[in-house]
Amino acid sequence: MKKIVAVSTLALLLAGCNPGDQEAEDNSKTEQANKSADEKATSDSEKSDAEVAKEKEAKEAAEAKKEADAKAEAEKKAEEQAAADQKTAEEKAAEEKAAEEKTTEEKSSDESSTEDKSADKKDDGKTDSAQDPEPAKPSKPESETPDVDKSDTKADLSLGELVVVNKKYSLPIDYKPSDLVVPNVSFSYSGVLEQSYMRAPAAKQMEKMFADAKADGVTLNAVSGFRSGSRQTVLYNNYVARDGKAAADQYSARPGHSEHQTGLVFDISAPSVGNGLTAELGDTKEGKWIANNAAKYGFIVRYDRGFQSRTGYTYEPWHIRYVGVGPATQIKNNGQTLEEYMKVGH
Repeated sequence: MKKIVAVSTLALLLAGCNPGDQEAEDNSKTEQANKSADEKATSDSEKSDAEVAKEKEAKEAAEAKKEADAKAEAEKKAEEQAAADQKTAEEKAAEEKAAEEKTTEEKSSDESSTEDKSADKKDDGKTDSAQDPEPAKPSKPESETPDVDKSDTKADLSLGELVVVNKKYSLPIDYKPSDLVVPNVSFSYSGVLEQSYMRAPAAKQMEKMFADAKADGVTLNAVSGFRSGSRQTVLYNNYVARDGKAAADQYSARPGHSEHQTGLVFDISAPSVGNGLTAELGDTKEGKWIANNAAKYGFIVRYDRGFQSRTGYTYEPWHIRYVGVGPATQIKNNGQTLEEYMKVGH
């Protein structure tokens, strides 16, 4: 063995190599190989982490897109459902409106039929229902003056009890006073209807007037007070259908132009004329009492005899309008119309 080593060593020496250097070189090669292997392992590890991160990012992006798509789909369905619900609601509202209009027309027809039946009157002149009795058609229509202004101007509600509503000045069709009450007076019918109401200040004065009339042996009955714009529409259309527009315009106001809608008016009558709205009332004891005493309580006979050219309406001794005691007294004493007192057109 020693001989063999010696020979190897000798061979190395003859080749010009130091045995220690050879060993160092072998060790260096081994270290380089190990280093390369470590570097390769590290690179493979880093590559693997990058790929994992990339795959995770891609997965998260896919999930986010899936959530966004689901949210968009849900919102789309919600919008479609809302649109469907709105359409259903609109169709339902249209059906209800049509049914309401049909009911109103049927009610109007029934009421008109009832009003035309004089057999419904009781011995005391009262009826079970007297929703807005129709005034008689004028036998000899009067002509209005050429200067009657039929333009539509909004009534000035800030004037309160002196507001002017006529053929020129109109109220919003849905206007309704907030202080309507039923006056404690005798009525020409039983029960409480829309027309049974009046604004509180006017109602209080009418109660005094009826009480004093009774003390004087005069019996009055309230017939028709507040009237909504929708009710006036039905009445006016009925009058036009019955008598023609020209005649109807002499005693009935167009929708929005009726003083009844102010809540400051009441049509009143008496058993002596069957509680009717007729010009004959003006020649009775009751009609004369109204004309002579209404102003004491703040009322005027709004469409007095011979005033058509100044008001636009025929004589209505039954139609009393509340304006307050002071103005009513002045209007009566001066033989004025409300338009002349307020210095406005009709």
